[in-house]
Formats: sequence, C-alpha cells, structure tokens
Amino acid sequence: MSVADVAAAWLGYAVIAGACIVKVPQIYLMVKFSSAEGLSEVSCALDAIAASSFSYYNLLKGYPLAGWGEQAIVAVQATAVVILVWVYRAGTDWKSRTFGLLLWILASVAIILKGHDQEVLLLVLGTAPTFLTAISRVPQIMLNWQTQQTGHLSAITFFLQFLGSVARFLTTLQLLGSDTLSLVSHAVGAILNLVVVLQILAYDPDVKSAVRPVKPPVIVPISEKSV
Repeated sequence: MSVADVAAAWLGYAVIAGACIVKVPQIYLMVKFSSAEGLSEVSCALDAIAASSFSYYNLLKGYPLAGWGEQAIVAVQATAVVILVWVYRAGTDWKSRTFGLLLWILASVAIILKGHDQEVLLLVLGTAPTFLTAISRVPQIMLNWQTQQTGHLSAITFFLQFLGSVARFLTTLQLLGSDTLSLVSHAVGAILNLVVVLQILAYDPDVKSAVRPVKPPVIVPISEKSV
C-alpha cells in the first residue's frame, strides 16, 4: 500500500469521525428553539434519502468503509432532522409521513439483502445521490433566497458538509479509482453546500453583526471655553 493510499484511508476515517457530529449543531438549534423555522421538509427528506442511497451503493459494490462510511452516519442524523421537522411544524400529517418512513425502511432492507446482483439497481443507487443532493439543496436555497433569511439553519453543519464533500472527493480519487458516479456526487454536494453556507453568512443577522467591522469611537476635542 502506497503512502498516498494510507493518507487517503486516514483522511477517510477522519471524515467518518467528523460525520458523527455533522448534523448535531442543526439538531441542537431545532431542539433549543423548538422550531423548524427556515428548514425545507422536502430538502431534509431528500438529503436523508441521498445519503442512504449512496451508502447502499457503496455497500453493495464492496467498497472499503473508509471510502463512504460517513454517509451511513449522515443518513441516520438526517432522518432525525426530518422527524424533528415533523415534530416542530404545525399541521403535520403523521399518518402519511409515518407510512412513508416505514415504506422506506422496508425498501432499504430489501435493497441490502437482494441488491448485489441487480445491475440496474446499482446504477440507480449510484446515480440517484447526485440528483437527489442537487434537488434537496435547491428547495432550501430557493427558500433562503425568497425569504431573505435562513431561520435556524446551522452554518456549522453545512460548512462541515462542504469540507466533508471536498475531502471525500479527494479520498475517492485515491481509494475508489475512477468511480465517476461517486466523484460527481461529491463535487455537486460540495458546491451546493457552499452556496448554503454563503447564504447563511449573507442573510443571518447574528453572523453579519459578528463579521461587521467595528468603527473606532470618535473623540471630540474639548474646547478651551468648555474647560
């Protein structure tokens, strides 16, 4: 094993370690404020499905865990975000959403157990994350742009996802070779996550006040008459 392979493997494990907390800031903000303000339910759901599909693809292809393991962790956390959106958003139709979640779990089990020899299924699983990632970010980006605010979106979560996508792009080049589907998926994810980070920096008043330069105080000289 070359030095580059070892470095890529360790970077991959670092990405997996970071994935353990990538959605924690977002979950913390939602629980703290008991609110899902600023989050698109469609975006969150597609995010969870994309991470799950990518995990199934790599698992069925037999790729090393160092090359994709963080996606499985992200899938679990993203699902938790979706459920919190349901909890904190008024008027949630729990019957239809619970049915949809159970259906997805059953489909996931079937894919893992029966998908090894299904070439068409593997192609769909490998291609879907790229489109789902793009589609999942677009509603969130459009919502931010239309409302000119980002609600309780976590800049830390999206910045960590951006860094993770960049790092995973590099490790995929080294560990998985020329898997174009994986490379494109990570590249698209990095670009769109960066767009959301920039929107948070532009629209969040707390962030803007933190980065706004402080003007030096104006010193008014005391005249002789006032003395």
